[in-house]
Amino acid sequence: MPLTPPFYFRLPYPIAALVLAAPLLISPATAEDASVPNKTWVSEITFGGSIATGNTERTSLDMEAYAKYRSGRVLDEYKLSAEVAREAGTTTAERIKGGYQTNVDIQDGLFALAFANGEDDRFSGFKYELESGIGVGYRVINTSTMRLSFEGGPGYRYSKATPPLRTEREIFARGTADFEYKISDNATLNNEATISWDDQRTKVENTLSVSSKIIGALSGRTSLNVRYNSNPPAANLDKTDTITKIALVYRF
Repeated sequence: MPLTPPFYFRLPYPIAALVLAAPLLISPATAEDASVPNKTWVSEITFGGSIATGNTERTSLDMEAYAKYRSGRVLDEYKLSAEVAREAGTTTAERIKGGYQTNVDIQDGLFALAFANGEDDRFSGFKYELESGIGVGYRVINTSTMRLSFEGGPGYRYSKATPPLRTEREIFARGTADFEYKISDNATLNNEATISWDDQRTKVENTLSVSSKIIGALSGRTSLNVRYNSNPPAANLDKTDTITKIALVYRF
């Protein structure tokens, strides 16, 4: 039986090069600042349900895990999410998404970044999508009650669309906006927006959420996620999906 090599050996060269080069270009060893000794972990796990409209109409269970680690001028962020739903014994939704990003502070709110994301959504028209890239960001506002930052840069996407099964390789431009506002000591509003452009399509994703502390490290969260694809890989797919979630969040 032939052996299947690990997935990173099967990636197309540009995306593999970006993934492998990112830790070398932006590494804690080169970016560590002895004058800023703070090292902190922040993590949270979210469990909840959702109501979706668009390509899939269903109720579902979902899980999200998020962690960030700051050491001096370096901030690493890890994200993993999964959604699944079944109706009458049939799976009607199945999505797994993971991502990693590393930021290195340069000066006065300016930072360099590198990222890698992967997504497997059975109902998106793609068997899977992989992307990686680099860029720069700027924190416009960074206070104890409000944060606003923007990011931009190029990336490379490798996708398998089905049906019919075909491969897409695209260079894209990516921009993000991240806003956080502390409404009170117990409530926080967040909005994360991402847009990417390539020769085939424009993709937009926006997530608006409000989190309220319940007790201790436990919070409740309501969120609205909107995803738009200007050119879905199949003609029978809607361009816009929305997901409304109510979840419990444990932060540690």
